Amino acid sequence: MNSNFSQAIDLKIQKLHETTMRSEQFEKRMVILGFAVRTSGPFSISDIQGSGIDAGANSIRTCLLDLMSLGYVERVTVWTYRATGKAKQLFGVKG
Repeated sequence: MNSNFSQAIDLKIQKLHETTMRSEQFEKRMVILGFAVRTSGPFSISDIQGSGIDAGANSIRTCLLDLMSLGYVERVTVWTYRATGKAKQLFGVKG
């Protein structure tokens, strides 16, 4: 097989993998954000895990930090978070 052809295939596989990973990361953040807006009060990482979201605490924490930096989630205490009005508006949730 041609070396250039093999490198081109490797590059396409790598790009597909990166696209898939970004898609999975986006989906995980949207699931967590959906959980946040449906929860009436503050919630913790263990609450998210208890809801059936298949992710480790560090992964969830990273997602929450990203969502906080975008203004969709805010920290209530050291251990708890809540959805912001911006997140609720995005999902069409009142209050």
